[in-house]
Amino acid sequence: MGKIKIKNVEDLRNDLLEVYEGLRDGQLGLREAKGRSSTAGKILSSAKLQLEYNAYTKSDATIPFLECK
Repeated sequence: MGKIKIKNVEDLRNDLLEVYEGLRDGQLGLREAKGRSSTAGKILSSAKLQLEYNAYTKSDATIPFLECK
């Protein structure tokens, strides 16, 4: 499992796919997979909160983490 810097939601999705593959192939333990998945969930919840705040305040501010090229 390579170590990548997660800069946006696309990187996070790719990392989670690697977690799934590592778990499936036996290269990653269940404890580590759960930890990484839990952390990813918290990151996504934070982005969702930002989106909800933007909608509530009628802000058009971008969220760089959600921007993918």
